[in-house]
Amino acid sequence: MIAVDDTIHERLGLVPRQPGVYLFKDDADTVLYVGKAVDLNNRVRAYFAESPDARPFINFLKPRIRRIEFMLTDTEKEALLLENNLIKKYRPRYNIRLKDDKTYVNIRIATDHRSPGIQVVRRPVRDRALIFGPFASAYAARETVKLITELFQLRTCTDAEMRNRVRPCMKYQIKRCSAPCADRITPKDYGDRVRQARLFLEGRTGAVIRELKSQMRSKSAMEHYEKAAQVRDLIVNIEKTVEQQKVETALAVDIDVFNAACTDSAAAVNGLFIRNGQLLNSLNYLFRDTVLDKEELLGSVVRQYYENGHFIPDRVCLPYHLPDADVVRSRLSDLKGRAVTIEVPKAGKRLELLGLSAKNAQEYLRMSLQKEATTLSEIRALKEVLRLRNEPSSVECFDNSDIMGTHGVSSMVRFENGVPVKAKYRHYRLRDVTRPDDYAMMHEVLSRRFRDGQDLPSLIIVDGGKGQLGMALQVLSELGIAGPDVIGIAKRHTEDLTSPRDGRHVDKGEDRIYLPNRKDPLALAHGSGPLMFLKRVRDEAHRFAITYHRQLRSKAGLASELDGIAGVSERRKRLLLSVFDTIDEIRSAVPEEIARRSGIPVSVAREIREHLT
Repeated sequence: MIAVDDTIHERLGLVPRQPGVYLFKDDADTVLYVGKAVDLNNRVRAYFAESPDARPFINFLKPRIRRIEFMLTDTEKEALLLENNLIKKYRPRYNIRLKDDKTYVNIRIATDHRSPGIQVVRRPVRDRALIFGPFASAYAARETVKLITELFQLRTCTDAEMRNRVRPCMKYQIKRCSAPCADRITPKDYGDRVRQARLFLEGRTGAVIRELKSQMRSKSAMEHYEKAAQVRDLIVNIEKTVEQQKVETALAVDIDVFNAACTDSAAAVNGLFIRNGQLLNSLNYLFRDTVLDKEELLGSVVRQYYENGHFIPDRVCLPYHLPDADVVRSRLSDLKGRAVTIEVPKAGKRLELLGLSAKNAQEYLRMSLQKEATTLSEIRALKEVLRLRNEPSSVECFDNSDIMGTHGVSSMVRFENGVPVKAKYRHYRLRDVTRPDDYAMMHEVLSRRFRDGQDLPSLIIVDGGKGQLGMALQVLSELGIAGPDVIGIAKRHTEDLTSPRDGRHVDKGEDRIYLPNRKDPLALAHGSGPLMFLKRVRDEAHRFAITYHRQLRSKAGLASELDGIAGVSERRKRLLLSVFDTIDEIRSAVPEEIARRSGIPVSVAREIREHLT
């Protein structure tokens, strides 16, 4: 480690002239920036030279650097991998970090199975499976899988479920699966369907239809008229379902195109994904408060995007040359298993695609900034309408969830400047409340959240009416906290409500706002910005609580089924709960698989299987 002080130029001689990674830290030992270099000495000296590094963010970073750490590697490629891992670990302020790849889903078709299944996955494993995506919408990916099962009747069950099935499931009855598990289709015919589904997902619907028509004529010539009619119906369904692609590039290769748009405070990166000459998908990333230039931004996005497991095409097109393009190209080629080209087109269709990507990035950035401006306007209006003491720049909302007093949980979500900050979301598993008592639950969770008085929000929202609001005020009084504003939000389910401001009639199901020292709830105008903002925050807290509650109920149900099995201790029960999601998954697994995944003895796994079946 090197301290950054008046003697920094003398100390720079200690920096090794080897490949590796450097970390800049501040006074609090927080990692500000992670970088890599083929020669650490030359790279670090550039930050402190008389004519310093010209990248814009250096002016913001350099005054904050107090310590420099190094990690040596054998090659620049190893430094690239280490840099990516450290960015994920430390989340430095001055590095670009893509959101976790769980935001995007992929469709996976296994190729190493006799009867490949089709699944929606978030973290595709680098094996021989076919990966299609990513899809920005999980709903869109699942709807695509649903369509594939309707058209080609591929199985969606797990390999373990298929191994343990001897007769077709319900999906076979409703014509959503061809039941390869029960040999209701020959391996050759099932393989044909898998190949056709692959062509369909690649956008090559013309090839699918030509192949199916050939099959139909062949079966008809062999007088297999019933099978020929089934193929004919499949052709009709595909033609009805598939719309003509809006963008065709006439480039019969797989290409990914990235471009960016920047302002002084934000940036957007767009990716276009061309498969077999057709534009199949587009993704956008937004980065707030970024001070990186476009070259640095695109380089970080491209490196992290493919390290997250996404499909690697034959070509990657960028508007600028990356400083470490050779290393990135080598790494992508290693991941793909064959050569990958990174290019900066100067003319032709690829340059047109770069222009299209730039337009998408600019439009996404414009819409995002406009949405943020609208949200900030809603926040300012909320302060005026509710006559709050503080502008609600930071908001925390609390919601409780339980079923007949069991598995009581609470959630807390936090919004800053109208944007959810998910890193600050919290779940609370209630300890002191053993019966249905929403007031006691609210007292416990608020006491636990605010007892240290740290990072107080401007506004506290409780999901409930007068009682919940009163409990929140009581907790803050007990803790001696007087800073935040506090309100309650609830729906009216009984008598009608009249707005105290203009006397208008309000529907029974409309949300009402409870304020301290006010007898009647306040009815905000339906569809107004302040009301819509409050509902967004409240609904997010409700979603977060319900999700956690379902997880606990599922785990509790699984745990109860494991009680009383010989050889299953509490430790082994926790182990099983960590590797299996449902009791049906354990029930459908063979003892050897249970033992392999959980690490418990095969003899105990047999006891578990016998007990559950």
